[in-house]
Amino acid sequence: MQKTLLVCLLTLILAGIALPACAPAPILEPLTASPTRDSTLRPYPTSTHTATPLPTDYVTPTSSPTVTPTMTPVYYAVLEGDDFYSVGWRFNVSPQQIMTANPSVNPRAMGVGTTLLIPITPGPDPTATPLVELTPTATPFFTDLQPPDCYPDPQGGLWCFVLITNNTGKPVENLSGVITLHHGDETLQVSAIMPLNLLPDGNALPLIAYIQPPLPDAYTVNARVDFLLPVMPGDQRYLPATITQQTLELNADGRLATVRGRVSLPAGQPAARYAWVNATAFDAEGRIVAVRRWDSPGLLSGGTELPFTLYLYSLGGPIERVDLLVEAPAQAEAPDED
Repeated sequence: MQKTLLVCLLTLILAGIALPACAPAPILEPLTASPTRDSTLRPYPTSTHTATPLPTDYVTPTSSPTVTPTMTPVYYAVLEGDDFYSVGWRFNVSPQQIMTANPSVNPRAMGVGTTLLIPITPGPDPTATPLVELTPTATPFFTDLQPPDCYPDPQGGLWCFVLITNNTGKPVENLSGVITLHHGDETLQVSAIMPLNLLPDGNALPLIAYIQPPLPDAYTVNARVDFLLPVMPGDQRYLPATITQQTLELNADGRLATVRGRVSLPAGQPAARYAWVNATAFDAEGRIVAVRRWDSPGLLSGGTELPFTLYLYSLGGPIERVDLLVEAPAQAEAPDED
């Protein structure tokens, strides 16, 4: 009896071992690796699986490209009388930057309604270092410039002026430059623009730039001209406006100058779409200490004149003299109608 029981138990044990070995292997689902914290893909700890064939009607999905956040582009529709300089003045960028951003636009044949891309970049982070490394790319037009006259303001920024004298023998327009601040091995460059479009031969105007705060404790500053357009011979876009009856009044300490005068156009001249008078104030050492521009309230017709008043507040020492320069571009003629 005992022998019969042992035989039965042995038969059951052998059957329990043999049956799983003969059963079909389970189908393993593909494993999905969980991403690690350091974003490093790790190999599976098992052998490579055989790829499962895809159905014949399977369409491979197209992955969406990664979108990089960008600023909203700024566009400007040209108005009557606009040029690269006036648009740059409006958006605080140089004419060269506008030309570079709009290579297909001819600055001399820019019609009303032309769309310009304005190369505006984000302002500096006030918590970040104010210095960035920039490489100059433009060829300078003037190489004998004096160091800029710079003055810190109460906000911790820096106003800089550099006087440009046109000794090229011909008038130029849309002149702009670059003011460079050096601090050790680092540099910061900002665009500098003029208060008028036209710089006649033999005249001088300042390039003006503002460097945002904060400033380093120690720095040096220099300047260069990086862009201008020559005025073609026979160009009649600018009218021969003149300044008459100008007077200069200084307060007791010489820090405030009041300039008055009249802008006139000779009789027989076409109307000017505006008149600008720029005043540049100098101290006794010839440093620029203030710049101010007066804009006419409307058209200036031939044979008429407009009075103007300018107030200049010195950023440096007492004002010794004030130089004036006027600009009056001709009003565009209406196209002939058939």
